[in-house]
Amino acid sequence: MHFHIQWSYVGFVYWDEQLNIRQNAAAIVGGPLMSLLLALLFGLMTYIIPQNELRTLFGWTATFNCIQFVITIIPITYPRWMGRYSGLPSDGLQLRQILKK
Repeated sequence: MHFHIQWSYVGFVYWDEQLNIRQNAAAIVGGPLMSLLLALLFGLMTYIIPQNELRTLFGWTATFNCIQFVITIIPITYPRWMGRYSGLPSDGLQLRQILKK
């Protein structure tokens, strides 16, 4: 498995070896699942942390990860304006294609 992360929120993962359907689905759902877990974690931390500045930072981080989860789990082909993702299938679309097999 190869990871290519750029600017800490854009990244690509690919693997050379052949994966079975279950492994492939798990690998694809990993990105959106991590975004969801981070959104929940940082959302929870906004209620635990007493300092206002950190609460604000964690709140915005939770919001960003929640938006990232929603965008990646929707089954679409990314439009041209999405930069390096242009023309690529979202994780949700890839997962739907795998589950149809």
